[in-house]
Amino acid sequence: MTNATVARLEAAPSSAPGGHKLLLKSKDGEQTVIVPPGTQVVTFKPGGAHQAALVVPGAKVVITAQVKDGRPTALRMLVGRNGFTPPM
Repeated sequence: MTNATVARLEAAPSSAPGGHKLLLKSKDGEQTVIVPPGTQVVTFKPGGAHQAALVVPGAKVVITAQVKDGRPTALRMLVGRNGFTPPM
C-alpha cells in the first residue's frame, strides 16, 4: 500500500457521470483515479474523551490491541457512524 495526497479533485468524465476524478501524488509520482458515484469515502479523525458518545449499542468497531503482561491492551479503536462499518 502507498499513501498519497489528493492534489486535485474534479468531476469525473462522462464515462462515470456523478463520480469524481482524483489526481493523487505520492513519493512514486502521480496517478489519476476515477471514483464512481455511490462509492463510500472514509475519513479518519482523532477522537477524545468527549467523543465517547460515538460508542453506542449496535455501533460497529474495530479495535487494534497488543498483548502486554499476558493481557490485551487496546491501542486504538475505530467506530463507525450512522451504520457504517469501519474498513479493515
